[in-house]
Amino acid sequence: MVIYNEIDTDRFHPDIDGSRVRHKYGLYDEPMILYVGRIAPSKRIHLLIKAFYIVKKALPDAKLMIVGKELFDNYYENLKEISDDSVIFTGYVSDEELPYYYAACDVYATASLWEGFNLPLVEAQACGKPVAAFNIGAHSEVVDTPENGILVPASNVLALAEAIIEILNRSRLSH
Repeated sequence: MVIYNEIDTDRFHPDIDGSRVRHKYGLYDEPMILYVGRIAPSKRIHLLIKAFYIVKKALPDAKLMIVGKELFDNYYENLKEISDDSVIFTGYVSDEELPYYYAACDVYATASLWEGFNLPLVEAQACGKPVAAFNIGAHSEVVDTPENGILVPASNVLALAEAIIEILNRSRLSH
């Protein structure tokens, strides 16, 4: 039997108001994709940015927010070079503030190709946010319905982009 990290449902729940995070970054009705985690090559954030540019062709006002500490200067600089101003790098966000970032997004996305257990993915779901991710590791155990997310074949950037677009379109229809 596998026992996963328990999510603090007092901190992570669907009733959090993310509007102050959106206002802080000048976002209002734009579709917002969120990534939370280390800024490290193993997290394959460059693949997420590639997928995001495909998303922007369908939804030009979309934004990608990347929350996390820069651990590898060269990798971080490369990410900045391939990003335009629709990609927002927040740097480190405290544990107290994190739930508001999840609440502010429309979809949580990750392009990691290896995870033991992806805690941010589960925290996003606890905040009522659907996720788009590669079908790796424990993802299939926590993304188990179309309502809570879409998993795509590992490394398939186009499929990841299409999953994000599908979730964003679904979210727009429900508002």
